[in-house]
Amino acid sequence: MGSRSDAGKKDFARYWENSIEIPGPNIDKLEKIAKDIGVYLIIGVIERDTDFSGGTLYCSILYFSPKGEFLGNHRKLKPTGSERLIWGEGDGSTLTAIDTPYGKIGGLICWENYMPLARTVMYAKGIDIYVAPTADAQDSW
Repeated sequence: MGSRSDAGKKDFARYWENSIEIPGPNIDKLEKIAKDIGVYLIIGVIERDTDFSGGTLYCSILYFSPKGEFLGNHRKLKPTGSERLIWGEGDGSTLTAIDTPYGKIGGLICWENYMPLARTVMYAKGIDIYVAPTADAQDSW
């Protein structure tokens, strides 16, 4: 029987393996879904970036058009609490607002929504539709 450390390493390896790369086959699948259904698809994912120091995970929002185009992503600026053990920090360059016929769409992830300056940046971008993906199911959301 392995130690808790060994179990944690196995759990992290599984988490790593199930994250997605941009570009990559999962992006291709999501582009196809957006196109087949004809929707703006905005989805929260765990992104694996292998170009930085051998690999970093980010909590990210991905944006796709009804034409099946990948429009951009936003990496969570500051992982909260124990998330800092797993995810890297975004740098603000990915604060995304996309133009659509329905208005500009953009958003922040989970507790980023409590960051006044991050929200200010999104408001300054002129967003009309604000998305806030979170794993937190509390009534306050």
